[in-house]
Parts: sequence; structure tokens; C-alpha cells
Amino acid sequence: MTTPSTDSHNSVTIHVIDDDRGIREALRRLLYRAGYESRSHSSGAAFLKSYDGAPGCVILDLAMPQMRGEALLEEIARRRLNVVALVLTGHATIESAIRVTRAGALDLLEKPFDNDQLLSALGNALCKAQPIFARQALVNDYQQRHASLTPSERNVMDLILAGLTSQDIAARLGNSKKTIDIHRARVMRKMGAGSTAELIIDWTTLGK
Repeated sequence: MTTPSTDSHNSVTIHVIDDDRGIREALRRLLYRAGYESRSHSSGAAFLKSYDGAPGCVILDLAMPQMRGEALLEEIARRRLNVVALVLTGHATIESAIRVTRAGALDLLEKPFDNDQLLSALGNALCKAQPIFARQALVNDYQQRHASLTPSERNVMDLILAGLTSQDIAARLGNSKKTIDIHRARVMRKMGAGSTAELIIDWTTLGK
């Protein structure tokens, strides 16, 4: 049995989502022996209710009652949750593989499968997920920085992003240029930008 490296699973929680309690328990034991931290959920709705925002990988069955696997994948994408997905199905077809991939799944594993197949697929999915998690960490940091701005600083930042100079912003907001320069300096410091161009690039790539 292949055991994942420490780096691949230290900070990632595996979420097993299946309406069959026996399958959930079997996968929980397998993941525990392989060194993964895991949580079990009886439905997609239960997962969405308890998800805490931490990096994770969901292992889900497509054929679940109420919220089917494809619907859950779409909801994960809509909410921009910080997870990737490995899909299990008893009836894999080219069409279903295309659908779940478009919905955001990194891999699809056809039942029945053995433990080594599952762990190998999971390890591959987590390797593919590293750039996704890294980008999400940057987005989270950006959002926290933006949230630290005062309302006045946000107004100034919006106008900087619109291409206005400090003099233009002062006229627009009815403040002195000195006051705007102070706000501008605070915006640049809090957002970690060394220049206006960098502020705009960060907003374009991380803020939207």
C-alpha cells in the first residue's frame, strides 16, 4: 500500500461524502492508516454546513439522494470553496467523466476499486491541488489585507484603481492632497504593494 508523503497531507483534510455509512467508515479507516486526517459526511448538504474553509479534498459518490454528486460539485464551485474533488462512481462513462471534470473534479474512480487504487488517485489529486491551494492562500491573504482598510482608505484605493491621481482623488472626495497622500500610503502599505502598477495587478489577479 502506498503511503503519501508528509508534505502532501499535513494540512489537508479529506472529506468523505457518501450516504452509505459502511462505505464512510471503511474509507475513514483506510485514510487513517494512510496518515490522512479525514471527516465523514452523510450528504452534500451536511458537508456544506460543516465545512470550515480549510484546504481539503472531497471524496464523493455521484449517486447520492437529495443532492447528487454533480450538484455538490457545482455548489462547491459556486461558493469557491477551498477544496478539490475525487469522484467515485459505479457507472463511469466518457460523458460522465467529462461532466464531472467540467464541474471541477480532478479525477474519477470507477467502482469497484481496491485500496491502492484509491490512495494512488487521492495522492495524484492532492499533487494537482497544490497550485490551487497556493493560489487560494494568496487570495485569502489579499482579502484579509483589503478587509483591514478603513472605509476612507477603500474609497481612495477604488479611485487609484480607476486611474486617478492623488490630486484628482482629492478633488473628487473634497479632501486636501496631503490627506489623500496619507491615505494612499496606508493603502499601499496594508495591501503590500510597492507601486500603483503592482496594486492594480494584485487587484486584477487576486481581488476580483
